[in-house]
Parts: sequence; structure tokens; C-alpha cells
Amino acid sequence: MRILILFIFYGFTITTFAQKFTLIKDSINPIVSDSTIRGIYFGTGWADIDNDNNLDLFYAGTIYKNLGGGNFKIAESSTTIPVATSLNSCSWADYENDGDLDLIYSRYTAPSTLQTRIYTNDGNGQFTETNTILNTINSATWSTQWCDYNNDSYVDFILTFAEGFLNPSSFSNRLYRGNPDGTFTEVTEPYEFLTKKEAYTVSNWTDYDEDGDTDLFIASGPAAGPTGIKSDFLFKNLQVETGSEGFEKLTNTNLPFAEDPQDGQCYNAIDYDNDGDLDICLTNYSGVENKFYVNNSGTYQSTNTPFTTGNHQNLSNAWGDFDNDGDLDVIITASSATGSGYFVNNGDGTFTENNTNLINTTTSGNSTGVTIGDYDNDGDLDFFVVGQGIKGLFRNDLVVKNHFVNIKLIGDSSNKAALGTRLELTARINGKMVTQKREISASNTFMGHNSLRAHFGLGKAPKIEKLTVYWPSGNINTFLKLRVNKFYAIEEGEKKPTDLSIKLIKKENSNESKVIVYPNPSRNIVKIKIDNLESSIPITVKIIDASGLKISETDFNINQDIIVNTASLSPGNYFLNIILGEKTVMKKIVIK
Repeated sequence: MRILILFIFYGFTITTFAQKFTLIKDSINPIVSDSTIRGIYFGTGWADIDNDNNLDLFYAGTIYKNLGGGNFKIAESSTTIPVATSLNSCSWADYENDGDLDLIYSRYTAPSTLQTRIYTNDGNGQFTETNTILNTINSATWSTQWCDYNNDSYVDFILTFAEGFLNPSSFSNRLYRGNPDGTFTEVTEPYEFLTKKEAYTVSNWTDYDEDGDTDLFIASGPAAGPTGIKSDFLFKNLQVETGSEGFEKLTNTNLPFAEDPQDGQCYNAIDYDNDGDLDICLTNYSGVENKFYVNNSGTYQSTNTPFTTGNHQNLSNAWGDFDNDGDLDVIITASSATGSGYFVNNGDGTFTENNTNLINTTTSGNSTGVTIGDYDNDGDLDFFVVGQGIKGLFRNDLVVKNHFVNIKLIGDSSNKAALGTRLELTARINGKMVTQKREISASNTFMGHNSLRAHFGLGKAPKIEKLTVYWPSGNINTFLKLRVNKFYAIEEGEKKPTDLSIKLIKKENSNESKVIVYPNPSRNIVKIKIDNLESSIPITVKIIDASGLKISETDFNINQDIIVNTASLSPGNYFLNIILGEKTVMKKIVIK
């Protein structure tokens, strides 16, 4: 049974203006300490596997269960999922439409282990390998992603294969259509991306033209072979236009850069400037620089940014409003020592690299997979990054607390996980009415994806003027005058969102004993008072310095005075790691 509980504290902090990230470095944190990474190309994803409104983390075959309050453990269900050591892709959706998220996961472990499997969730976070339709595939899938390309509410998935990159080398992409009974049927239509073997790497499903069906952008990386770089494989979904399934390959006639030579890894369609249309970002590996195509009412302009200069073996571009100011920022990863970065959207069409070398320095470079989500439910976005020999869990600790809203979507006529759903939110930010857009996707980072919850930063907006939800089924929900700084659940067709914030607060209060530390600041001693604690629960108090090193550890019981001697400590900031049975409370103390 692989179970380990962690405590998160301030380990390494990077601050600039209102933005502060803390790299979690606690040695008992299983996300940090569990197993050495022996490969490069890893995907990862946040997903709430048991509907407790806490984001759990998956990568490389391990599920890290979020216990709340900054605590994780390795889930028991991880024992049923094999570990990847060279390559993995993951994607989460509710393919059974039964209310819990299921996993599709591909792995390649050199030299010969090749496997893509579906793992079904029983609703309690336990997983079983199912759907043996994939058991006959004896080639390493480069990526696999859930989607609902035909809007029938039953999720589908694609497998892409990089011709000439992994052995056996010759294998075509496969697309599977979801059926009402939970089975899948292989799509046999002669779409070019299913019949033509190429160096396909990562596929991204995104409704780039916002017509109500999700389009398919498949990047083609450095495995392109002796002919060098070539164009990626971009296909428009014709479901809405024709009323039936179909894909049309895009050319420069209908998308100006569709046939440009690329060394593609990851596509995203996002409205970075809040002007009402979707811009497109592409990370390229080494043959071509990254591309950022700004959409001006249907005219795309290739635009220079700090993350489009130089060839850095880039892989992910992952978008989120980290400073909650009302526009999207981006994290770029790379399998080189210098290519990763965090780039802040300045709100005027430009970006600034912030927290210089945030990822490169603190995780020794070589970052590839990344996933974004508010894992501690404090209203700002955190992220996890993984690569060759490194893992990094970064907690966002905003200095300036801008407003936010975080939304969980539940499909009814649409697929339960709401893949392909689009949201538009309007609020008054800095005196202007601003409309932001989001899309729910299980394929928006390299080999993985961000949290399926939609997060919006709102600046100092006092309320949400309007929120419109466009479901894949064609249904539209509109909500007016919503409150800010809330976690909402919106179910398709319901007239009112459910406020999850109340549940989160109640859960937090019910799970924690009241702990008071005094005097603080102090010099020689610190006293700890604990209310509402059972007498049989053991108490351990650790003193941790600002770098994460343990200074001392003392055991107590509830019937004695809890007094910690601090006379030998140098002046500065420290943390008390107060362990109450299986729960941990962190308190910052200042020594004068």
C-alpha cells in the first residue's frame, strides 16, 4: 500500500511585485520525494478524482490525493496503474458519464514496454483497467487525449504516433468514437491524420473558430526525419457546418499559417488581449522558434514576444491568470536548461518575463510537462512542472489579492466533464467592461492538461456582470450579477450556480483543530494552545527554518503544557510544523 502524508511549508520563495511563488521543498512531501524521474517527456494533470473539490495530481502512473490544507498522500489506487519511466501522456474525462473522472494513460518504458490503457473510476477514487480495445496496440503512443468531437455527449479519444521516433516505428494514428454503453468504436473514415504516417507528437483539441465543435491541431516534432521541418497537421471539425462527422485539413487559404514549416509540440487558442477573438500560441522544439499568432478579427499576425525568441527545445505553453488581474499569463517549458519561463501579460499586448529563471533555476532546467490549477483553493493558480530529473510544485502566494472566480462545470445533455464547453465572463476591471474567454479542455499542455475547472482573474471588479456558458450540446446558460471570490458549480440547464465556497469553508473548519501560538514575535519560548483535540491524539512540534531545514522535533501530549524553547535560535522567520495525529498545522513565528 503506497500511502504517505505530506506537509507543505515555505521552502523557496520567489517574489516580484505582487507575484510570489513558493517552490515546495519539504522532503516528506510525496510529490517532491516520491521516486526518481528517469525520463524526459512526461505529461501531467490536475483532476478532482473523488469530487471532494480538492484537485488531485497525476503524473507518470502515480495519483497524489489532495487531503486539503496543503496535505497530500499517494493514493492507494496508484498501485493499479503502472509507472512510466521514459514517456507518458495522460488525459482525464468522465467517459461513462457517471459523475467521476476516468483516466486514459499512455506510457513508454525503454526499451520495450509500450502501453495505452483506460482506467475506470469507481467514484471513490479507485481505478480499474478496462476497455481491452487498446490491448492489441503494440506501439508507443506519443500522446492520447479525450474530447467530444461529435458533440454527442459520449467522449472520444485519439492516439498519435511519432513515425520514426519510437520502435516499432510504423503505426498510424487512431481515433475512437465513444458509445452510449461505455464502449468505443474505431473511426475508419479516411481522414488524412488517420491514413498518413508522419512524425505526429501532441494533439490538441480546441474550438479555434468558436463555431461550437472542437477542432484538431496535431503538432509534428523533431522526428520529422531527413526532410527536416514541415507543416503541422491542422484540421477543422465540420460537425456544426454539415450536421455530421467530418474533418477538413486547413491550408493557408483558411488559416494563414496552417502550412508554415514548424517543429510543433503544443497548440493553444486563447484570447490573451480580451478583444473577443482567439489568438493561437504554438511551442516549437528546436528547428523553429515558438509562434504567437494574434487574431485581429480573423486576420492572424505573427507577433514577437519574449517567449518567441531563440530555439530552446520548447514543449508546453500553459495559460492562466496567475496574478488575477483579468488577462492570461503563460508558462513555457523546455527540455533545455534555459528555455522555460513565466511570462506576465502586461495588458497592453505585451509580455514580460517575470520571476526570471523561475523554473530553470529552482528545478535545474529540463522541464517538459506542466499543469495549472488552484490546488489549495485560495483563489489563485498554482502549478506543477516535471521534466528530466526534476519535479516542482509551485504554490502561488499573491501579495496583492485581486478578485477571482473558479467554476466547475457539470454536463447533462453534454458530456459530464463538460469538455469543449466555452465560457464568456464580463466584469468591470479598471473602469472598463472586459470580457474574458475560457474553454474546458483535456489537452491544453504538452502530453497533459490543466485543471478542468475554469478560473478567471477579476482585478478589483466588485461583481461579475454576466457569465455565459456555451455547452457542446448547443445549450446556453446565462447568469447575471454573480458574486466574486467564489467557487461555483454550474450544471447544464440549471438556473442558478451552486456556491461551493460554503462547503469548502465548512470542510476546512470541521477538519482542523484551533491552534494558537503565542507570544509571536518571541525570544526564548513559544507556547501552543490547541482546542477541540481528542486526548488520545499524539502531538509533535517541529521547528523549521526558512530554507526548509528541521531545527528540532519534540513530542507532547494534550495534558501537558506545550512550550517550545526558542532561545538558541537566531533572529529571523521560522515555522512550527505542528503534527496532530494525521493532520498537520503550520504556524509562522518570528524570533526577535
